Amino acid sequence: MNTDFFMNKKNILIAFFSILTSISTSFSQKSEKIIIEWQEPQEIEYFGKTYVVPSIKNQQLDGNAPNFYWTKNIPNNNLELQITNVITGKAYESEKRYLESQNINIQDLKYNIAVTQSKNEYVAVLDLIPFVRRNNEIVRVVSFELNYLKKSNTGKKLNKDFVANSVLAPGSGEWYKISVDVDGVYKIDKSFLENCGIDVENINPQWINIYGNGDGRLPELNSAYRTDDLALNSISIIGESDGIFDDEDYILFYGWGPDRWYEDVDSTFYQDKHIYSDVSTYFININSSNLPSRIGTITSSTMPVTHNVNSYTYFDIHESDVVSLVNGGQRWYGELFDTQLDRSFPFVVPDIDPTVDAKFKVSLASNAKLAGGTEQKYSVNGVQIYSSSLPTSSEFGRSELSMKTSSPSSSIPLRIQITRNSPDILTYLDKITLNARRQLKFINSSSQLSFRDPYSVGVGNVGDFTITNFPASNGFVWEVTDRKNPKIVSGVLAGSVYSFQADLDSLREYVASDGQVFLTPKKIGEVFNQNLHALPQADYLIVTNKAFVGQADRLADLHRANGLTVHVVNTDEIFNEFSSGMKDATAIRSFVKMFWDRGALLPSTRPKYLLLFGDGTFDPKNRVANNNNYILTYQVLNSENHIAAMPSDDYFGILDDSESMLSVDQVDIGVGRLLISDLVTAKEQVDKIEHYMRNGSSLYNTSQTNCSSNNGSTTFGDWRTKYVQIADDEEGNYFLNFDVEKHFEYVTDSFPEMNCEKIYLDAYQQVSTAGGQRYPEVNAAIDNKIERGALVVNYVGHGGEVGLAEERIITVPQIQDWRNIDVLPLFVSATCEFTKFDDPDRVSAGEWASLNPYGAAIALMTTTRSVYFGTNTQIGREFYKNVFRRDSNFEPLEFGEIIRVTKNAVGGDNKRSFTLIGDPALKIALPRLKVVTDSINGLDSSVEIDTLSALSLVKIKGHLEDHMGNQLNSFNGIVYPSVFDKPKEQKTLSNDGVLSPEMSFYTQTNKVYSGKASVVNGFFEFSFVVPKDINYSIDFGKISYYAENGITDAIGFDTMFYIGGINPNGLNDNTGPDIELFLNNESFVNGGVSDETPILIAKLFDENGINTVGNGIGHDITAILDGETGNPVILNDFYSADLDSYQSGEIRYNYAEIPEGEHTLTLKVWDVNNNSSEATINFVVQDKIELELRHVLNYPNPFTTSTDFYFEHNQACSQLETQIQIFTVSGKLVRTINEYVHSEGFRSSGIHWDGRDDFGDQLAKGVYVYRLKVKTPEGSLAEKLEKLVILK
Repeated sequence: MNTDFFMNKKNILIAFFSILTSISTSFSQKSEKIIIEWQEPQEIEYFGKTYVVPSIKNQQLDGNAPNFYWTKNIPNNNLELQITNVITGKAYESEKRYLESQNINIQDLKYNIAVTQSKNEYVAVLDLIPFVRRNNEIVRVVSFELNYLKKSNTGKKLNKDFVANSVLAPGSGEWYKISVDVDGVYKIDKSFLENCGIDVENINPQWINIYGNGDGRLPELNSAYRTDDLALNSISIIGESDGIFDDEDYILFYGWGPDRWYEDVDSTFYQDKHIYSDVSTYFININSSNLPSRIGTITSSTMPVTHNVNSYTYFDIHESDVVSLVNGGQRWYGELFDTQLDRSFPFVVPDIDPTVDAKFKVSLASNAKLAGGTEQKYSVNGVQIYSSSLPTSSEFGRSELSMKTSSPSSSIPLRIQITRNSPDILTYLDKITLNARRQLKFINSSSQLSFRDPYSVGVGNVGDFTITNFPASNGFVWEVTDRKNPKIVSGVLAGSVYSFQADLDSLREYVASDGQVFLTPKKIGEVFNQNLHALPQADYLIVTNKAFVGQADRLADLHRANGLTVHVVNTDEIFNEFSSGMKDATAIRSFVKMFWDRGALLPSTRPKYLLLFGDGTFDPKNRVANNNNYILTYQVLNSENHIAAMPSDDYFGILDDSESMLSVDQVDIGVGRLLISDLVTAKEQVDKIEHYMRNGSSLYNTSQTNCSSNNGSTTFGDWRTKYVQIADDEEGNYFLNFDVEKHFEYVTDSFPEMNCEKIYLDAYQQVSTAGGQRYPEVNAAIDNKIERGALVVNYVGHGGEVGLAEERIITVPQIQDWRNIDVLPLFVSATCEFTKFDDPDRVSAGEWASLNPYGAAIALMTTTRSVYFGTNTQIGREFYKNVFRRDSNFEPLEFGEIIRVTKNAVGGDNKRSFTLIGDPALKIALPRLKVVTDSINGLDSSVEIDTLSALSLVKIKGHLEDHMGNQLNSFNGIVYPSVFDKPKEQKTLSNDGVLSPEMSFYTQTNKVYSGKASVVNGFFEFSFVVPKDINYSIDFGKISYYAENGITDAIGFDTMFYIGGINPNGLNDNTGPDIELFLNNESFVNGGVSDETPILIAKLFDENGINTVGNGIGHDITAILDGETGNPVILNDFYSADLDSYQSGEIRYNYAEIPEGEHTLTLKVWDVNNNSSEATINFVVQDKIELELRHVLNYPNPFTTSTDFYFEHNQACSQLETQIQIFTVSGKLVRTINEYVHSEGFRSSGIHWDGRDDFGDQLAKGVYVYRLKVKTPEGSLAEKLEKLVILK
């Protein structure tokens, strides 16, 4: 094989984007030329079909669309970017056919471009579709000029627009939250205040104020205006002048409902529906120290009238949000056109102006695949006003249509008729918006009239408003343009006509009231003082539901102990200060952005991590069952495609002013989520994090793990040197060629200390079953790797909510059974919907991997929706650039930082499907220190490279050092060396023919030696004999080191030695190894009892060592159950030499699901000279459900002074309540012994008895009867009677 592949330290993975340019390091240039490096179109397999796709060097498709993604660090954000001088070239016919087949409409140049920030670095980002239409011909974009234009007035601002203290701060009085659901004038009377819990008898009305913002849903663009904290509203209190709130006194205020109307470009109005809340909330404040804010009066304009306003633009909407088409996205739909294809929607506009067209806007979605033969037809009062075909898509197409009806009457029923070309077509209505002109006339049946007139707005315009049929006695008009400060309009009432004049430089909003009937708010409850705005800067922000604050605080304390500053806040507090008390995902981001902006002048004080400590769903309004929506998710706008309609926690970490949620927007802090929906889960999640963070704990006992995990006391181990690559089959080996093998090449070159273990499905034998094709050996291999541990487990291929691969190589029950709490990996799933956590109907496989309280994963970089091959490839490449990388202090990166930089380097929107389920501030358990080889057989490899030959004795010396090269002379612990033979070529099996063609790949997993040696004052040495079974060709081998001292750990490698050939003197050794076999623990007796998952323990000794290399045919360490020689278990990887010895060692292997009954197990072991030995053990498997006792005895028996009682049982890893009662032969009870017995195995430890009765007197010699009673923690009971004899 080509050894240069493993030896050359070059950068295998080229930069993710490719540009040819000359760039001034001082960034003095004003433009640069970007050249797109086109390649020949590429064939890829996708779900069994072959596609010829456009190809750009080191770029991938964004979904199904060609994409060019480019980033560049720049010195500041005082720049704007502009693309000019676009040069094009001829496109291949195959490229045009591909674009047409994917319904990709190429017109003008389409791109997103931005100057933004990624953490504390300024970045220029471009995301571009590299095709354009010129002269009605699709052509390639070959190059373009990128111009850097200087911005003006972009100096940094400290603290920006956030107030220093919230109005809710301690000392601000009493606070009570109320809600409104529509816009209008609201009344609060004395009984309402009393119902809120306010002591009305003892307050002065002047102490009462109302706070609230009335902003509706917060804008997603960070730079868009939103009210910070809570705004003081102007109100009117009728009867307050006497200083007493009397029975007839009341408060009037203008309340804005949750949904806002905005003017469109055509002077019509559209509604921005609040997607998180059906109510808007306000706050009643009782504070004797505050000045009252009361409604003032605005006088009429004295300027000449330019417009007479006697009508206004009326708007209405029909929208019923009851159905989420793909269980995701912001949009919900209403009426279904299926069995009923013809529906009418009545609209009534009193006093309509028939001279002005009434305008409708209708949006709907349909799953029609072909437009032909379909129609959506609209009519009013029998007159058709619009018709078109249904929107089409692979899932749901969406249409947004505008139409109008002339000479409208007050009754405007809009009739919608759907024609479909298949009964399978479903059409859902989103909403109907109506805009019409209405006479400015008060209706007696209505107590309020809201109005505005966009037609009269203009610079210098003055309007003369006349309202007819105005209520004469108590009527009034307020201007409510300023949502927090309504003003009483001073006008003239002449009979029933009320008139006033107003300046109309901008649109003004008014409400007229009859002064008698008002709306009534609803009580929510008292709000306690809080002040998030006064919090100091912090490294870590934990946002939780108030139900989980206790465990969130516990997690915060863990990080505080590691030097981080942490704030724990609950969502109610955030909503109160950042969204006027209403649920809104953007409020969470605004809370985070407050700290981000305040750190502008001192970036080191900015937050680095955000944890969403709670589960979330796609439904923020509790419309679906079992809606465990504890922390809001952000859902993207697209709601018609199951791939595009996704949640993304990235939203909460995109914090720069210019950003919202575009593909070029960069995540600034590490964001993660824990899927917590109850207190038990909260504790379990924090337990796992504490155990991982502290390198072990006392939180777990063996009954909660696999009974062989050192009682959960430590997580140190050489699993931290390993990563596992799992690749699906078929697709023309796409996942192997473009993903996992590229990852392996990059890591081998850049992080050679890491050891790769490959599980490629097509390298295993596929088996046909009644349920379809399966890879049982792959399931077993994955279980084995999970239980033994790896720092990272990465899967690439097909998958879904219930598991991975069509062959079900990982399933939910499998994940639930994993017990690997001491060796938790970061699990990466480059697949579809593996962790669709926002779907409350199902707990997905990825969720179970996080929620498993005793194992599975410590964190997941996982997918919430389907992802495209190209996105997976880009994410994988960038992930492996970062996951094993260290920061400037040589510290491992945090999970949040790993995924942040990974995703920021990838283009397109599909990358948002990847999310971090886990603690973003938790560092990956990469060892901190280095292990270095000093000599091999006395030779310094930097001077002379030695060759390790078969049957030769090898002596290796080394030391530990930090990453600065300083020797660690105070380090005392254990080093675990693993010596590997040369890389070995393997081939896939082409199980699926042309879909999985045979290909070669290399592994380096054959162990020449695996052991442990003492590290004393930073130095170590060990010896071993090279097995006869190595590959005799001479090439480079590898030593992998892991060391720990119970406090910290170290990693290292050495590839500067040869391995091969054979020692011509050989060994004079014809004796096989010594073997001692046990089950579960070393007290096991041959023929004893076990449960269904026994642990094989083998103690081995050989004068020259044990052969684990695995190269020789038939020379593996094998375990045969019940004589099934065709199904051996290979145990080479499960052998580890004893401390400071290559001659003795131990095997531990946990069997899975052995059936009940009698069994035999035979172990065959070879020494390094290929001498073999066998040993056999017999055992009985009993179901653990019902307690059973066997082999009850006392020893010695007979006895003179004392004896010990023993028994076998089927309840391994249990705390057993044991009672022994001793009787004379006549039945008299003379002694009772109560004791708790804990056993990792199935044989109890001895229960001692000194031969005395309950009073301490020695019993007489003779025969006695004893009864053993045993009770499990679950209450299962069993007992046995036996005899004993006392001798004198």
